[in-house]
Amino acid sequence: MLTFNEIRQLAARTGIADNKVSIGVWIKIQGYKKVRKQINGIRRIYYVLNK
Repeated sequence: MLTFNEIRQLAARTGIADNKVSIGVWIKIQGYKKVRKQINGIRRIYYVLNK
């Protein structure tokens, strides 16, 4: 599971523009799925490769 910041770094290495929309489109194209988890009362969003 990866956080948005980790995904953002991966996208930047591949030449994707560093903005929320471009990274979101790149996430969908790469096949990642958004997973919301609550751990100790804190909700976090993770991305999991959907294959």
